[in-house]
Amino acid sequence: MEIQIVNNWMWLCIAFGVMLLTVLIKSFQSRYFYTHDVVERKFSTMDLELPSSAQELVNIIKGIFLLPVDKSQKTLKALKGQLYVDFIFMPAAYGSVFLVCMIVAGKMSHLGNYVFSVLGWLQIVAWLCDIIENIYLLNKIDPGVVPSQPAIHKAWQVLEITKWGIVMTGTVCAVFGLIYFWLVGHYSYSSLCYLLIIIGEIVFFIIADKMLSKKSKSNT
Repeated sequence: MEIQIVNNWMWLCIAFGVMLLTVLIKSFQSRYFYTHDVVERKFSTMDLELPSSAQELVNIIKGIFLLPVDKSQKTLKALKGQLYVDFIFMPAAYGSVFLVCMIVAGKMSHLGNYVFSVLGWLQIVAWLCDIIENIYLLNKIDPGVVPSQPAIHKAWQVLEITKWGIVMTGTVCAVFGLIYFWLVGHYSYSSLCYLLIIIGEIVFFIIADKMLSKKSKSNT
């Protein structure tokens, strides 16, 4: 089940950097997410991914078209743009989890190697779920949208649970696995260099996000 990747830490830095860049873009786009559901309010893609009911999803989407034309168009452009950017985010995010799982698997033998290898390869399933999710939401963005049938909404909930369950399990287990090996001193010095690169990427992301937030507020 283990796969040999040449310089997997380098690829992790690249994938993680691309993931943070797309998250930054998506964060900027989400500042324009507004809907009119009883009152005008903001919403997030999580509200679309995990609605309490099929009707709630419809209310959010229809509410976008109830906004003033300019605001409605900005929201629609930002929402569709984020869903398309998400197709770039997916391979970077799930690829990052896959690589970390494989790094941990390479440090283990027998059962541990098998478990983390499986967690890594399962990210492909989460990726496919995410692709289906985005296609579904893109097709739902229409002023005449209607609630999905109960069976379809139930399948949607199962898909979301599957996606988030796989990616969160893989992420948490792999990160804690790496922390364990670093604490016991089972690591190569070259990996510390890449760890500093990843920390630098996170710091850059936080600074850039704050700068974009200030710019966005100054323009409103």
